[in-house]
Amino acid sequence: MELAELTDEVEIISRVYERRFGVPRTDDWLVLKLHEEIGELTQAYLARSGRSRDRGDGATVDAAFRAELADVLAQVLLVARRFDVDLEAEIERKWFRFRHLVEPQDEAGVRAP
Repeated sequence: MELAELTDEVEIISRVYERRFGVPRTDDWLVLKLHEEIGELTQAYLARSGRSRDRGDGATVDAAFRAELADVLAQVLLVARRFDVDLEAEIERKWFRFRHLVEPQDEAGVRAP
């Protein structure tokens, strides 16, 4: 699935959330919700790394970590959409400007030789 298509699908589900729970998806709510999701990811990470109270077996803890990563990504996509940020263009501008510095060891285990 392409990033734009993923963003559209996340937007639709977020609208369902607004309709079902009566939570208006205002600009500040979207950003504050992102902050909440990052906090939940942090909590899941601490549990996964054994630095918080016992939250269940390893599979449960790993599943929570994966779910929170998905929540953070979805919320980032929603914020970007709301503020008309082309994430692909911004990643290209901010991150990929360093492509010329890539050496073989940087790609090891990531790309096929």
